[in-house]
Amino acid sequence: MSPKEADITLTTPMLRALANPLRRRIFDTLTALGSARAADLAQALDVAANKVSFHLRELAKAGMIGEAPELARDKRDRVWRPTGEGFTTGEPTARSDQGPASAMNAYLNQVAHDEKRRLEAALRHAQRLYGPDAGKPAKAQLSNSNLMLTEDEAHELLRRLGEVIPAFREDLDKGRIPSAQPAGERELWHYFGLLSAESLLNESHEEADSTQNPT
Repeated sequence: MSPKEADITLTTPMLRALANPLRRRIFDTLTALGSARAADLAQALDVAANKVSFHLRELAKAGMIGEAPELARDKRDRVWRPTGEGFTTGEPTARSDQGPASAMNAYLNQVAHDEKRRLEAALRHAQRLYGPDAGKPAKAQLSNSNLMLTEDEAHELLRRLGEVIPAFREDLDKGRIPSAQPAGERELWHYFGLLSAESLLNESHEEADSTQNPT
């Protein structure tokens, strides 16, 4: 397999491949591990290995993952890894794959649904953490920042933020991150960053009001 690309723009086949919820979980886990066999992912997700193998092949057909023969124990051993360090929806005007808008809209609706569930779970966890479960390990951390930016400055901020996770992942792989817990206690953590203009929020309120109160 060739070296991983930095950021890959999601194509229509990729968007369709991610339409399956279990496939998204498999892909998320594989990207977190960096590389894995179907058996590893089956154990991590408590899913039958043959089912995981099917979805891995579908992700490979879409170009999201590929085999890493240099990591295999023998010719029958199949080790998979993502084809990119990260995946992005890309700028609408810069997308080379102009497939049907329905594929992108379906994907974004799935992302909204997944993130809504994660946010609700994180908020419920926080309410317990600052109440009856005080002192237990925190499973989520919320933070936000506000900046005055031009569009160019916002793009530069996104570019810099995009460099953080790959650099941290490299430090993890090389044992540079100190931890009192052994690597065997690692679990999948999800980070989702959203940079949005406040005007977008105002527009969404105006659209909601116009729908609820038609003139």
